[in-house]
Amino acid sequence: MAAAGLAPILAALLLTLAHNHAVTGFWTTLPYLESRNQYGVPATFTFQANPEAHREMTREQDLNYHAQRAVHGDEPETARRYVDRLIYRLRFYRFFFYAPLLLSLPGFLWRLKEALYRWVALWIAIFALGTNFYPYFYPQYIAALTGLFLLISVAGLERMSRSTAGKEMARVILFLCAAQFVFWYSVHLYYDPALITALAPYETWDYINYGDAEGRIAVEQQIRQQPGKQVVFVRYSSQHLFEEWIHNGADVDGSRVIFAADRGEDNVALRKYYPDRKAWILEPDARPPQLYPFPEDRPSPMPEPPRPQTKRGTVRIDPKWFEPIH
Repeated sequence: MAAAGLAPILAALLLTLAHNHAVTGFWTTLPYLESRNQYGVPATFTFQANPEAHREMTREQDLNYHAQRAVHGDEPETARRYVDRLIYRLRFYRFFFYAPLLLSLPGFLWRLKEALYRWVALWIAIFALGTNFYPYFYPQYIAALTGLFLLISVAGLERMSRSTAGKEMARVILFLCAAQFVFWYSVHLYYDPALITALAPYETWDYINYGDAEGRIAVEQQIRQQPGKQVVFVRYSSQHLFEEWIHNGADVDGSRVIFAADRGEDNVALRKYYPDRKAWILEPDARPPQLYPFPEDRPSPMPEPPRPQTKRGTVRIDPKWFEPIH
């Protein structure tokens, strides 16, 4: 029995070691750690010092580094900061509950008398306390707890249903959940931009992605229609912030389409490396985004904008810019 339980753990460990070696060249160096060493991201834990980047970066990479550094902060971690951050993040747990289901939480609290549900509360607390050591927080960081949050709702409703009045209230809660789902699903299915814009401030946190505000779909379709291999040089404007357009597969050379940062005259070297690929220029910050063939005479040099600075420079990055909205 013990061997059967250890088998998947051992397999996961071996797979992680193999993945580390394939990406970083070292069995015990995680790709995240190598990225942090080279580019200074992702951010360190709150009780650690900010990392330092050890290689030249593009303007966008540098902006991302300073943004994460600002969110992390330079002040040492204290118990007060830890508790304030923990309390502030409780609001993000609403992502896992329809608003009517919050009425079932008192019923779950009553069930904490049972050992099973004390274990449920304990594991949620462990995740909450552990993730609180990281500067950022998004609901996907605790996605592994989704089943437990569902159990909380079901257990709370079951406890409420033990009385006649509670049973009626549980039915009302389920009806309101169904009504909420049908209403918002219909709004997005109908897809009237004016209606969605008007109702957006009232939508709950379990929202549905819709539309293509950045114009990515049209660009991808245009590239997909081209025969043969492609290389796309992404030319950001000087006002570009954090919407990343450069995404490649693990096997870059084997991919039919490759995205690369536009580096002005340095593009020549990459074009020589990929002589069999048709080259494009993509300007994602144009409205709509512009995709056109790479000029064959010479690549136009792109002036380097000023590098973003922290308190010592001219640009101050406010950590509040990067708080999750949903």
